[in-house]
Amino acid sequence: MLSLYFYSFKGILYREFLRFIQQRSRFFSSLVRPLLWLVVFAAGFRAALGLSITPPYATYITYETYIIPGLACMILLFNGMQSALSMVYDREMGSMRVLLMSPLPRAWLLFSKLLAIAIISLIQVYAFYAIAILLDIRLPTQDYSMHYPHCY
Repeated sequence: MLSLYFYSFKGILYREFLRFIQQRSRFFSSLVRPLLWLVVFAAGFRAALGLSITPPYATYITYETYIIPGLACMILLFNGMQSALSMVYDREMGSMRVLLMSPLPRAWLLFSKLLAIAIISLIQVYAFYAIAILLDIRLPTQDYSMHYPHCY
């Protein structure tokens, strides 16, 4: 029975990955907004904005380094919205009905679909990180919780 659950998840992940590959415009459009913000606005704000040298920071934190996590969250947000729209499209076209007729619980199918979307979203975030590294932007490498041990 466990293999049936894994097989269904693998099928849903494969379908989402195929959709991701076939809809290249969706991939690029989700990267354009944060890259535009990073390249255009961060270049303009570089001299004016940033975090000064105050504890827990040992050096000046540039605006690009500061804004990268927010832009990664922007990619996750927009990909989640686009995936929700694709679920509506699946329902209109009838492919959702085929999926819901399987003998598996609907909660598992929804969990599998959400996990597949999360995996695809992480691929997009890592592509954004790769582009940011190519643009010579320093990414935060340490865990943020290390800077604020009193919060936990």
